[in-house]
Amino acid sequence: MTTNPFTEEHNMLRDSFRQFVAKEITPNVDEWEKNKICDREAFRKMGEQGFFGVSFSTEYGGSGMDLWSAVVIVEELTQANAGGLALSFFAHTYLPLPLIYALGTEEQKQKYLVPALKGEKIAALGITEPGAGSDVGGITTSAKDMGDHYLVNGSKMFITNGTMADFIVLVVRTGEGHNLSLLLFETNTPGFSAIPVHNKLGMHTSDTGQLFFENCKVPKSVLIGKENAGFYYIMNNFQEERLIAAISGTSAAEWAMEKAKQYMKERIAFGRPIGKLQVLRHKLAQMAVAVEACRSFSYRAVHEFIEKGPEAIGIISMAKAYTSEESYKIINDALQIHGGWGYMEDYGIARALRDNRLLTVGAGTTEIMYEIISKMIIDDVEHKRKLIDVRS
Repeated sequence: MTTNPFTEEHNMLRDSFRQFVAKEITPNVDEWEKNKICDREAFRKMGEQGFFGVSFSTEYGGSGMDLWSAVVIVEELTQANAGGLALSFFAHTYLPLPLIYALGTEEQKQKYLVPALKGEKIAALGITEPGAGSDVGGITTSAKDMGDHYLVNGSKMFITNGTMADFIVLVVRTGEGHNLSLLLFETNTPGFSAIPVHNKLGMHTSDTGQLFFENCKVPKSVLIGKENAGFYYIMNNFQEERLIAAISGTSAAEWAMEKAKQYMKERIAFGRPIGKLQVLRHKLAQMAVAVEACRSFSYRAVHEFIEKGPEAIGIISMAKAYTSEESYKIINDALQIHGGWGYMEDYGIARALRDNRLLTVGAGTTEIMYEIISKMIIDDVEHKRKLIDVRS
């Protein structure tokens, strides 16, 4: 694996997207944060410029680039310190859309994937419920087979883009045990309602919703892939989501470290810049080492995912667990270096800390990551056999 996976094409994408962020995102972040707004127009502009579809096929309006192009988008957007908006963008692009791209019919791709990549429709992934988060097998929202249609009943919780989505890739129970299925659920369906989830610690510029389904009638044509295979589809899809979390955590930590470095050069205490104080210089050095470790870990996970697909579950789980925990420590150290100003909103460090805290919880908690890792270590042969069976 090369230490620099980015080609000239990737660098051109980075320059282009960096300019877009500087023009369309950064000037609005503070206002969006203050008013807790997830701006729908920002989706349209992202799609209009082709930034949602960088790693999707040109056949459906994408750029046909590889997964490293998605890494570029994640890194640059995270540098804007707009964690909530970034979360909504990522939850739109890298959670529901890969499932449609991999499993959907041609009709489904044209109806949902194409306009989503254009930013004309907003997508969400509906998994978590009030009583089922990491335990996907505990999902109770049901889709009853009524012959020519399904009847959906239940509720979902903490769904990113939940109140603004035009459609949801919805995980529903269609049988006992792990017999779950995926449906393309349009939010204008009678019987559906959504309310915003307020009082979040962070991610204020992300739309989070609680969803309700009451006798929602949907046609059989909205089924994605095979009926009762949804559990395995979701388990495989988690890997890309966890990669995005690892990359975004690393980039946020690097942003905070750079802010701390600049502050150390400018802040005068005891008659000299605090960057002259050995205790802070060493703290910054430790932060730099940790950022580089996060980057190396997450980049290796991306590389192995490209090479092995979901079979890279072990390294991806390790990267997600490590970078989520370590990036929070780095940002917290950056806040400490800023002293009282770090505790205020003026420098953006407080926002970064709040937003980053979600990474140890979302896309599978750190504890769940450790459970997966331990199974890979202790039950290596059995776990690999199950994974291969799923992929076949």
